[in-house]
Amino acid sequence: MDWQNRMNCVLEYIEENLTNEINLTTMARFMRCSVWELGRLFSFITHISLGEYIRKRKLNAALVDIQSGKEKIIDIALKYGYDSPAAFSRAFSRQYGISPSKARSTKVVLTPYPKIQLQIIDDERVFDMNEKNDMLAYSERGYYVKENAPVYFTPDLDNTCKWFRDVLGWYGDVTARNSNGVAEYGCIFDYPGELIILGLTPFRGIHLFRGEAVKGVVGFIMIQGLERFREVVLQNGWSQISEIEHQHWGANECSITTIDGSIIRVFETVG
Repeated sequence: MDWQNRMNCVLEYIEENLTNEINLTTMARFMRCSVWELGRLFSFITHISLGEYIRKRKLNAALVDIQSGKEKIIDIALKYGYDSPAAFSRAFSRQYGISPSKARSTKVVLTPYPKIQLQIIDDERVFDMNEKNDMLAYSERGYYVKENAPVYFTPDLDNTCKWFRDVLGWYGDVTARNSNGVAEYGCIFDYPGELIILGLTPFRGIHLFRGEAVKGVVGFIMIQGLERFREVVLQNGWSQISEIEHQHWGANECSITTIDGSIIRVFETVG
């Protein structure tokens, strides 16, 4: 898929520039997004921040140079962008639990930090509901769910799935139908389905079952970016969402009424 090829370009760019200044704007161009969106996508997909990954890969390359014994440690420190041997030694020790000089003198076997290999998947292995620009749309959405896994009952799974996609910008579809073709079960995710296939993130969505809709609270969802969440819903033409209010237990919260008349409470912790 195109987004995976672009992310692999980011990873290759990092590898090719471990001893040079790594330009975030250049990597963002590979992904066709902003620097902020690149950082958010990278962290989401890899479970490590972009800056931390670059630092670990630089120190991994430095480890190889140190144990080869061909360069002075001070030269290796400068080579990988450290202003002083002391700063380099602190960073190296945090990652490997041993100083650069001891790593050289003792020849102790240290666990390397490997390059991330992003598996390329074929289009036919991806859920049918995913569009080619899902990953780009996800990067631009501006909020993400931190904790969630409720069960949701609806008499019309197809229509409800469409509502979640159109209004919240989520992804998902019916995954099981009965012998008459009636939808019985489906899933809605906060993120594009190909990430589930890759095994890059735990389930963070809603289980949908056919049944009578609950006319009350059906979910209590923690997100990051509550104001943006509300803005997205209103921009998508759905007005049945409350104002954001501060709760005494340390969070801001709003509620959205779904197409079925069910209520989802959405909150963001503060402080």
